[in-house]
Order: sequence, then structure tokens, then C-alpha cells
Amino acid sequence: MATDTNTNTNTETASGFGEVSRIRGVVFRYVLLVATLSGLVSLGMLLTNVAVDAIRPFSADPGWYATYLVAFLCPSVLVGLFLYSNNRDALAVGVEGLFVPIAGLFGAGTLLLLFEAIAFYVWFAWIAAIAVPALVYAGCRALDLSTRTRTIAVLVIGWIALLGVPVSRFVAVPDTLPLTIESIPSHVLTLLVLGIPEYIQFHVLTIPNRYLTYLFTLALPAALYMGHRVRHKESWRFGLLTSALVIIAALSVVFQIVLPPGTVLILVLAAAVPTAYYVVMTIRHRPDVRIGLLFPAVIVVGALLGRALVWLLGMDGPTAWIDMAFLTSTPSGMPKTTGINPALVGSLLLMVVVIASSFPLGVGAAVYLEEYAPDTWYTRFIQLNISNLAGVPSVVYGLLGLGLFINLGGFSGQTVSIAGTTVTLSGLPAGSLLAGGLAISLLILPIVIISSQEAIRSVPDSLRQASFGMGATQWQTIKNVVLPRSIPGILTGTILAIGRAVGETAPLIMVLAADFKVTPPTSLFDKTSALPLQVYNWAFLPDEAFRHGVLAAGVVTMIVVLLSINSIAIVVRNKYETEQQ
Repeated sequence: MATDTNTNTNTETASGFGEVSRIRGVVFRYVLLVATLSGLVSLGMLLTNVAVDAIRPFSADPGWYATYLVAFLCPSVLVGLFLYSNNRDALAVGVEGLFVPIAGLFGAGTLLLLFEAIAFYVWFAWIAAIAVPALVYAGCRALDLSTRTRTIAVLVIGWIALLGVPVSRFVAVPDTLPLTIESIPSHVLTLLVLGIPEYIQFHVLTIPNRYLTYLFTLALPAALYMGHRVRHKESWRFGLLTSALVIIAALSVVFQIVLPPGTVLILVLAAAVPTAYYVVMTIRHRPDVRIGLLFPAVIVVGALLGRALVWLLGMDGPTAWIDMAFLTSTPSGMPKTTGINPALVGSLLLMVVVIASSFPLGVGAAVYLEEYAPDTWYTRFIQLNISNLAGVPSVVYGLLGLGLFINLGGFSGQTVSIAGTTVTLSGLPAGSLLAGGLAISLLILPIVIISSQEAIRSVPDSLRQASFGMGATQWQTIKNVVLPRSIPGILTGTILAIGRAVGETAPLIMVLAADFKVTPPTSLFDKTSALPLQVYNWAFLPDEAFRHGVLAAGVVTMIVVLLSINSIAIVVRNKYETEQQ
């Protein structure tokens, strides 16, 4: 009895486990807490130091901060505290609404940077080509054709529209053709042989200007999409009205004289239209939390008011290294005039190539290994190698990309005879956008495969058996049951892989040869630079301003690009998670 009475309160006795100490668990918990806080504080201090070097906040006038404090910060904090104490759900709606225009501005900036690198007639040519298989798919859906018929029709017509019929060796295509009634058959033949992009770029003499190109390729799809969304939430009349309002807003930008019409059109479509949609839908369908829209309204109005006041009072803000001139200028030997535009555009285009090549291949490999491949020594050997490849140093993938895509495994430059025709083997151009993107794709491909396998494996097998029991085939089960429920996990792994791809330098040094590229790439085979390469070059320049201010601005730009790409993937992932709940 005395033993039971005097039992230490910090220990417990469990049958089969002996004496368990609570002190050890508490100490372990706080050790983990200290380790986590130490990592977060260290990372925060590092990022703060870089941000201070890039933005230089102490170079601003004190009155500049005081003006923004009164006009922007104080009202925003007061409204936020009011909503937090009365209706936290409304505050959450307000914060969510604040991110809609912010994300739109990031998207508009990305499009503007890409359009600076892509000539508008090239953009028009490729969008016109992509629209053909899209219209074919919509027509097949309207006619309720089978999946196989739709797939064959889209692939065949899409190939002809994008690349043409590969008979150029047997059909002579004239360089120029006058547009007359008699020449229409020749135009049609040229279009079929070359494909729409090449035909428009080299055989069409008159095409819409930049504004009209963006109007047809961006405003019209945006109007149709917004009308489709509103039609599902309201009615077809509201959907038609929404589409008409988007078109009117797109047409009205020609009457302003502040910025080029194409620039304002992109800002309206990327930021203004989604913000208006969010506000209207919140007011109509969530009346209990619509007061939360006051929070982003106060922030936007306060920011505009503060900007007007500092301009009227002649107060100077921070003389930051990172500004619009830095983002739109090319690299130079002077810190004050240098820019990051070619590297920024190159990184964005590299990520497009990486996502387009690694995501379908990685997910397809994961589906095959989990759903189709038998459990044999061969598949286990493949799985073991995929797991090992995920830990291979990145410089190895740079060497692999150099040897595989540029040197063709040592066969580049050699000649072979095919059907009596001598063909010289040639790899991708050294330093090209396509070679760099494929090299990084090899780097993240094992990560995408492994994360996709884990996501597919997490789908309960009972759902597959239920689908089979209802008569569905294996492909229908994968398409309608497995993939929709595994997409959030697949996108989570893809986010991590893209985050690694954005900052990788070693493969780019090997494949792109660290060229000093002063112009953005204009095609997949053009030489390109990237943000890690540009930052790497600045780090070894003798000028102090390059190694601190300009370098810090490049690092901040790279982090913002990473966060922007990840944010898009997170939004898509959350959308799928919401649909599955």
C-alpha cells in the first residue's frame, strides 16, 4: 500500500512495458520545438538579410513610412481587428479576397514577361493551331462520340494543325503565294504540309496587331470561361451577361492613354475580372460573411491613397535594387542599369518545358507500376532504381543531359544511311531551352514518380473493387476512381519537385554552359539563361554592388517565382481536395 501511495507522479507503470517516464516525453517534445524554432529563426534571419539588401528600406524618407502608416497600415489593422473580434469567418473571406488580385497581378506580370520574349505573331500562330484540336474535341463531345473516336480525331487533326503532314520531301511548297481565288488550293496544300504555326508566320502577310491578338486569344476564352462558371452558379442569362461584360471591359481598354492597350488588357483579364467575380459571388451567395470584403477594400484604397500622398508631397521611397526596370532590363556591366529579364523569362520557359515533359511521364510511369505492372523481379528492379535515382547528385543529371540530349550518347555528328539517303545525326543545340528543360526533367522525374506512386497507393482498394463490381474496366476505374482521388497527393509531390527544379544550378551549368545571354529565348532551340545561372554569375563579379545589392535582388526574384509557381499548384490541389470532400 505504501508503495502505491508514494508512486512518483512523473512515472507510470504499464503492464508489459515496465516503467514509462513522462519527463523523457516532455523533454523530447521541447527539444523538437527548440529545433524547429531554431530552423525557422535562422531561415527568417537569412531571408530578412537578403530582403534588406535588395529593398534597402532604410534609404526611404521617414515621412514616407509615416504617410503609409496613417493611410494604409493603421486602417487595415483596425478593420482586421474588428473582423477578428466579431466574425472570424468574414476575416478569412477578406484575406482570401485579398489574394485574388495579388495572384492576378503576379499572373499578369508573368504573361507580360513571356510576351516580351514571344513575338505576338508567333503567339497568334500557335494559339490558332491549338484552337483547332480544341474545337474538334468540343465538336466530338457535342456529337457524343466515343472516347476512342475523340482521341483519334484530336491526335490526328492536332498533329496536322501543329506540325503538318510530313510529306515536304515529296511536295514542293512555294515561298510566297498571292491570295487569289486561283491560289486557294495551293494555300490549303501549303497549310496541310507545313501546319498552322509555320504557315501563319511565313506565308500570311497580314495578321492582327498585338492588342487584337491578345483580344482574340485571351479575352474571348476568358469571357467564355467566366460565363460558363457564372452559368453553373446562377443561370444562362447571367452567364451570357458575364461574357458580354468581359468583352466590353476588354474592348474599353483602347480608350485609356496611360499604358499600351495590350498591357492593360492583360491586367484586366488577370486581376480585375477574377476580383470582380469573387466579390459578386461572395455578395450573392455568402451574405453572412460579405462584410469581410471590407478588409481587402481598405487595404487597396489605403495603398492607393498612400501612393497619391507621397507623390503629392514629393517623398522618396526606398531606392530598391529590385524594381520594374530591374525586371525588364537585360544584364549589363553597370549595377545601376543591369537587369534580370532574360534569366527570368528563361526560367519561366524552362519550367514550362519541365512541367510539360516530367509531369505526364512521371504520372504515367507511376500508374503503370501501381496498376498494371506485375509483381516480378523486373518491376522490383525498376522500382529500386527509381528510388536510387531520386538521391543522385544533380551534377550527374547535368552530365547525363549533356551526353543524352546534346551529344546523343556520342553519336552526334556521325552519318547513317537510311533508304539510300545519308543523314547526319545531330543532338539539340548546346545551351538551348529544350536541352536545359529536359535535363532538369530527368532530375525531378524520380521524385514525381515516387510521390505519384504513394498517392495512387493511398487510394483504398475497396474503391477499385466496387468499380470493378459495377462493370467498369481497369482503365475506367483508373480514370474515374483512382486518379481523381490521388491528384492532390500527386500535385503535392510535383510542388516539391518544381521547387527543387527552380533553384537547380549544376545541371544548367553543364547543359547551358553558363552562357552570358542578354536576350530572352524566342524558340525551344534558342540559347537561354536562367535565374540560378545569373545569380551565380553576379556572385563572382568584383563590384561590391553586384555581390550584395544586385545579387540579393536576384535571389528575391527567384524566391518570388518559386512561391508563385507553387501557389498555382497549391490552388489546383486544394480545388481537387474540395471536390473529393
